Amino acid sequence: MDQGELVRIGHIIMRGMDEAGMPPQFAMWVLSDADIWKLWIVPPPKLIDKHEFYRRASEVIAKHRADLGDVTISDIEMQAASQPAISAMFRVVRMEGFGGARFAGTTFNGYYLPDAVVLRSAAAPAP
Repeated sequence: MDQGELVRIGHIIMRGMDEAGMPPQFAMWVLSDADIWKLWIVPPPKLIDKHEFYRRASEVIAKHRADLGDVTISDIEMQAASQPAISAMFRVVRMEGFGGARFAGTTFNGYYLPDAVVLRSAAAPAP
């Protein structure tokens, strides 16, 4: 999938999550070792239950099915703000609303990202 399409789809999902009262603190497409794009999302601090996160994210995807093509809940991964690459991104990239910043072949906090597209990086959580 090209960067423009990743950004478009990611923004639809994030907008849906914003509307559902679960605005991501951080969202980034990451190319996995299996050459599959995964949307890493750090949910708002109040949403810590993984089952609840995935249930609500599934509802967002279902609601916007016509605009998302073949994207499914398996394309999304809930991540913690403490994940090494994400905690470093919070310090490097500030993107409160909707954006699309690409990083390729970059190491953040000792975590190698072969290819990534940051969509949102809001204020970092307190340590």
